[in-house]
Amino acid sequence: MSQWNDWNRRQFVLGGGAALGASALPFGEAQAASYPTRPITLVVATKQGGGVDGVSRTVAPMMEKTLGGATINVVNKTGATGSIGGTFVYNKPNDGHWWFASGGFNRGLRALGLMDHTAWEHWQYYGADTSIMSLSVPPNSPYNSVGDLIKAAKKNPGKLRMSGNGLGGTWHLAASLLMSVTGTDFRFVPYKGGKPATTAALKGEVDVACSGLHEQLDVVKAGRLKHLAIAVSKPRKIQGVSLRAITEDVPELEGKTPVGGGMAMALRRDTPVAILKTVSKAWMDAVGSKEFHEKDMRKPRFPNPVVGADADKRAALWETVAANLLHGVGKAKKSPKDLGLPAIKDFESWWPPKGYKPRM
Repeated sequence: MSQWNDWNRRQFVLGGGAALGASALPFGEAQAASYPTRPITLVVATKQGGGVDGVSRTVAPMMEKTLGGATINVVNKTGATGSIGGTFVYNKPNDGHWWFASGGFNRGLRALGLMDHTAWEHWQYYGADTSIMSLSVPPNSPYNSVGDLIKAAKKNPGKLRMSGNGLGGTWHLAASLLMSVTGTDFRFVPYKGGKPATTAALKGEVDVACSGLHEQLDVVKAGRLKHLAIAVSKPRKIQGVSLRAITEDVPELEGKTPVGGGMAMALRRDTPVAILKTVSKAWMDAVGSKEFHEKDMRKPRFPNPVVGADADKRAALWETVAANLLHGVGKAKKSPKDLGLPAIKDFESWWPPKGYKPRM
């Protein structure tokens, strides 16, 4: 009598039959079905303790849960305004197990000649939030407002030291914008992230720190730095601290605020689409959550999640602004035209560029 009974048939359908079904999936979908298959490494382009690092370490354990118990190891690989970490990740396999976190979608790297990767052609970005530029000085500084600072800078061109992150980084671009609209010339001193740039003012290494509010607020509250302004158009009160709006002293920035950056994560764009979509859902479940919102606002940063084609557009816009700004102050190795980018005012009519294809 045949042993191939109803029970055997059911086991074939539930067991071997299911395996056959999985093997029949397209390669990318089959990978996504079992993804991740090992620990994920999230490479952060800034030093530990800065804004991008802080958001990365907040979102990583949340995504471990949204990816069903994955392991995500956060490591820092700094230097060359994020290009060292970015190049490192891009040279890894495109299997979704290597992620890259940076500030501002790496917006200035092509203009500076540090990377050749185009955001919407080589990477798939996932945006988390935005951050706001803040200017603070040592407590014994003679400057009590941005207006005082600008007057002194105009009297002493190239003498006042302003800290920020690396060339082409978020705070370098913010400082360049300030100098451009006010006609001032600060001696810009780059550090490996906004947190070290803030510490430089605490140590008296610079006259003013240009970094993120999230990197300055704690020391401002403690009285260790004197706050001058944040790059917004209206005064704010955050965590009990009254913060002056930069436009009170720099009306030229009206319509250009808020000035700042934001944390974004990226995977190689040629990663299988099914994996990119899996990461996208897990990302939005994490950064769109009430838990992330509350933690991010306490830093304080401002949640602003974006994925897919919307992230491509945001990355392109930020690079367009950076390339035009760097070119305008004579710091770019490649002009916006060299990079195929429009003038800032023409961005909306230019996007999407010819040949653009959303990845997901």
